[in-house]
Amino acid sequence: MEKPDIAAVIGAGIMGHGVAQCLAENGVRVRLVDQSAQLLDRARQWISDNLDYMVELGRLPAGGPPAIRARIDYVTDLEPALPGVGYVLEAVTENMDVKRQVWQQLGQHAPADAVLASNTSSYDINELAAGITGPGRILGTHWFHPPQITPCVEVIPADRTLPACVDWTLGFLTAIGKVPTVCRSAAGFVANRIQLAMAREALALVEEGLATPAEVDRIVKTSFGFRLSAFGPFEIIDQAGADTYRRVYEYLYAKMPREAFSPAALLERQVAAGRTGLKSSAGFYDYGPGAADAMRRERDRRLYARLDLCRSEWGMSDAP
Repeated sequence: MEKPDIAAVIGAGIMGHGVAQCLAENGVRVRLVDQSAQLLDRARQWISDNLDYMVELGRLPAGGPPAIRARIDYVTDLEPALPGVGYVLEAVTENMDVKRQVWQQLGQHAPADAVLASNTSSYDINELAAGITGPGRILGTHWFHPPQITPCVEVIPADRTLPACVDWTLGFLTAIGKVPTVCRSAAGFVANRIQLAMAREALALVEEGLATPAEVDRIVKTSFGFRLSAFGPFEIIDQAGADTYRRVYEYLYAKMPREAFSPAALLERQVAAGRTGLKSSAGFYDYGPGAADAMRRERDRRLYARLDLCRSEWGMSDAP
């Protein structure tokens, strides 16, 4: 997969400066655009601090940061930043009016063969793409904070995005070390809907007096949060059993009749079909003979590796 020679990142804030750094680390020349020299100076300092700390952590050789810094140009005018670019990421503030102004300029001045992407965390890509010339080249690439580190990028095609544009984007992001995954364009996409649902329940727990914020954070980090980098929610349901999940939902819903605890229709269908997970050799995934034992071994391998890291971070002994 070929990377673009030149990319433009529009918006030098918390997300934009990290994306620009990531691209520059991977050999791409970046034009980082914002409306004032002051904002660009701040981004320049953030990137410089990030790179110096990577050296301190042993993530970069001492001679690495100067070459990376040299690949980033800081620009206050959008139009002159667009000639010759192969990938443009709009990462301005989550304000539809501001984004639409930027997108009107991108539609008029970006090269016809450039992939135009938005880093929006919630807006429908179709709204951003409306009326823009060449809608087949427009899609969302939602990076996650901090973007120079976090692997996931949600790739969100609009209704008129060409398959070739999606394929190119997936290949490009993979080539720079990201883990891109396609999802449909809808409010909140995937990760933020899950994340915000969890945050809402965490806030409710504190409001109800069940635990303090620090206690909630401690429980999450040492329970399901500990597992989530190894297994996603559907893999975990398959391990525990869809029927077990349904019973827990039914109990919680009887005690707290809120929509969040109503058993999902999809879960009900899985149980009715006998697809309860590993124990039935079929759940949200299909499992062959011996899969349960193999999964347990793989689960333990992954989690013990994470346990060592967590114990180190928490200052805990290696003893059980």
